[in-house]
Amino acid sequence: MTLIIMGTMTGFCLRFEMKKCGKMKSIRSISVKAVRSTAFFCGILELNVDLSRNHLLGKRKTTYYGIYPVYVGGLMVKHSQDVLIDKQQLHELHSNYQTYKSLFAHYPGMMYLLDHNGLIQNINHFGVALSKHYNVKIKSKHYTNFILPSEHDEVNHFFYKTLQGQVTHFNTVFLTPDQEPFEVELVNIPVYVDDEVKGVFTFVRDITEERAAAFALRESQEKYRLIAEHTSELIRLVNVESGIITYASPSHETILGFKTEEYTGQSFYEDIHPDDQDAVIHLLHSTKDKPAVAEFRRRHVNGNWITLEDSARSIPYGVNGERMNVVVSRDITEKKRAEQELQSTLKQLKDLKYALDESALVSVTDESGKITSVNEKFCEITEYTEVELLGQTHMILDSGYHPKSFFDEMDLQIESGAVWKGEINNKTKYGNDFWVDTTIVPFTGDNGEPYQYVYIRKDITDRKRAEELLRTSDKLSVIGELAAGVAHEIRNPLTSLKGFTQILKSRLNSDSDQEFISIMLDELDRINMIVNEFMVLARPQALAHEKANLQDLLQNVLTLIETQATLNNVQIITRVIENIPNISCNENQIKQVLINVIKNSIEAMPNGGEIILSLFPIKNEVIIEVRDNGEGIPNHQLTHLGEPFYTTKKKGNGLGLMICRRIVQNHQGTLLIDSKEGEGTVVTIKLPYLLSDESR
Repeated sequence: MTLIIMGTMTGFCLRFEMKKCGKMKSIRSISVKAVRSTAFFCGILELNVDLSRNHLLGKRKTTYYGIYPVYVGGLMVKHSQDVLIDKQQLHELHSNYQTYKSLFAHYPGMMYLLDHNGLIQNINHFGVALSKHYNVKIKSKHYTNFILPSEHDEVNHFFYKTLQGQVTHFNTVFLTPDQEPFEVELVNIPVYVDDEVKGVFTFVRDITEERAAAFALRESQEKYRLIAEHTSELIRLVNVESGIITYASPSHETILGFKTEEYTGQSFYEDIHPDDQDAVIHLLHSTKDKPAVAEFRRRHVNGNWITLEDSARSIPYGVNGERMNVVVSRDITEKKRAEQELQSTLKQLKDLKYALDESALVSVTDESGKITSVNEKFCEITEYTEVELLGQTHMILDSGYHPKSFFDEMDLQIESGAVWKGEINNKTKYGNDFWVDTTIVPFTGDNGEPYQYVYIRKDITDRKRAEELLRTSDKLSVIGELAAGVAHEIRNPLTSLKGFTQILKSRLNSDSDQEFISIMLDELDRINMIVNEFMVLARPQALAHEKANLQDLLQNVLTLIETQATLNNVQIITRVIENIPNISCNENQIKQVLINVIKNSIEAMPNGGEIILSLFPIKNEVIIEVRDNGEGIPNHQLTHLGEPFYTTKKKGNGLGLMICRRIVQNHQGTLLIDSKEGEGTVVTIKLPYLLSDESR
């Protein structure tokens, strides 16, 4: 017979098998008289068992069998009193044994059994896998062989406490066969046999990842704590529904002047500017789906308003479904002040630019002098489009008035980083001259070298013309005074000479004498006419104006000038519009102007050429245009034509064109000269039909 005694933490199970004559015998019950253990956990157990059953003849038969120990979980259990086990009890004990076996086999962690000396009696397969001691005999080894040496004292302490009947729970460090440590959580449970602790069950859980996660969490919490305590921004936790602040960072005292404790438990809406209350309420209640940002003002402890930019984000925090927001505020008071100053500065710059664009020609060039930007005024005056100007240099406006050395000196100055100021004569796209008062400002980089130039020009053409007229007027004034004096001094003796000559003419009867006297009288009349021309320069003359037909007047002039034109191989072509109304003028003076202008054109073509004389009306004016194909006049001379004593002729005195211009001005008209060197000259005379005093 084989007797198996199994012990669990909940009870015992007794099972036996009896073989006799090769057959299995079943016995309903057995009586165990004595179970004495001579060695516990030693592998040898001697039991004296008296098995009895009723014989068929009513006699009682006693049989003695040898009992061999069977280990369950490495633990042998002794029992000191008689045991009577029926079939039902046997089934229950066997079921409990299966439960224990299942727990030991399927517990999802390390589980091992220690005897009271700390030697491992058994270990489940999860424990083998966790400890990685696959090829090492674990049983009968002391548990400290698998624990970090520095942890031995603490682990032994808890082991002995468990042997004293206490369940112990603690953390320690295990070692793999490769001496790699890993953290574990241990639960020691005492094993009782006959109310006496005979061993220890140990449950082990690997907490390496858990501890790493906890460490990472603590580290993260520490970082956030450091950030919250040392950041310059305000951080708050706010209950969305109640608006109560549950946390406020220490930076509140620095930025707002109030201590942190004064905010915790208070309403988030306190100290908010009344005009910003709605914005703040909306901020807290609009974070359900996405973060929200708002700007508002909060009162400082000194009573001033601080402008904050708040960013609110909903977080899973609180209990009972409470919605919490983390609100991060940044002090943007200085930023807002700077923005206001910037806006003010930008407005000033915009206004200045507007004023500058309205009054000045502004252009910008790169370091090489190529135009990168122009304003509308620049395009308006120069008659170029912006597209035509970009990429060009300012030499596109060169009129030829200034010598090359003028621009060389200017470039040398601005390339050194100095501001240049001066007056420049320019030419428009269509050849019209204009003057500009120019300031060139170099913009320099960190290296001190200019990287762009800003040109600011003011159109001073009218001023230059006025100055020219003033200079001319001064000269004319001098000439006028001289002419008046000369005319006065000449006219007195001229009158006497003419009178005495007429007396002589009446007294002399000889034909030859009469001829000489007539010649003398004609010459005296010519001298008188010259004196009258000088009087034109002296002061405006109150001359008689009559209605005159310009077509007839022009034909008379051509008759007088035709001989000189023929001698100089010059052909005069007339283009006259018929039925031009008569104009109010002094015929002799207008005739003098036309003769002077046509003679100048003939003299400008020493090798012959062609003059086109045009006459046509425009609105309330009549235009007389004299166009030749002569040598033309250089630009630098053209601007000085009409000045007293300025002439381009070798034998000229500079008074003829000046007198013509004065005559035309006295007729309330204009005389303009346009010339291109090598192409010819056009003189345009504009005269009104009626003088202003006649039109009233």
